[in-house]
Amino acid sequence: MILTLSSCSFITDDDGEHEKAILPDIILENSTYTLGQSGEKPVYIESSRMTLYSKDNLAVVEDISFISYDDEGNPSVEGSAGHSEINTETKVMNLSGGVRLRASDGDMMIEAESLIFDSDKEEIEAEGDVSVSSEDGTFTGTGFRGDLREEAYSFTTISEGVFEL
Repeated sequence: MILTLSSCSFITDDDGEHEKAILPDIILENSTYTLGQSGEKPVYIESSRMTLYSKDNLAVVEDISFISYDDEGNPSVEGSAGHSEINTETKVMNLSGGVRLRASDGDMMIEAESLIFDSDKEEIEAEGDVSVSSEDGTFTGTGFRGDLREEAYSFTTISEGVFEL
């Protein structure tokens, strides 16, 4: 039996030593992925490309669309974005690139350039410009926070809005 050991670094032209690149476990094209365990409310994800890094609990996703269902089997949250980095352990989705998220309660549509969606806690956070429309009105502002379970939403700053009674 022969045992061979090797190092994981390399030398470049600038005489610097660098660590070996982190490579993904798998790259999926035109994929469908379920984020969650049985007994939970999973999020079903479709994408043009998904790169999984299991040691980092990370999925990097391009052209993502996703949906989750309530206890009766009706869509509760659905959305899309150009890019997402998902922590597969905590189920937090860092979405960017024309994000659209629709919550069925109140038929609310949230649009932003980027936002963080904690699918486990059903919480949303967005620092930049956000547009929110629902049956109650339409608002645009920054610093959006939302709790989909409690139906509680806030902006740090509202630039314009219409509230319908």
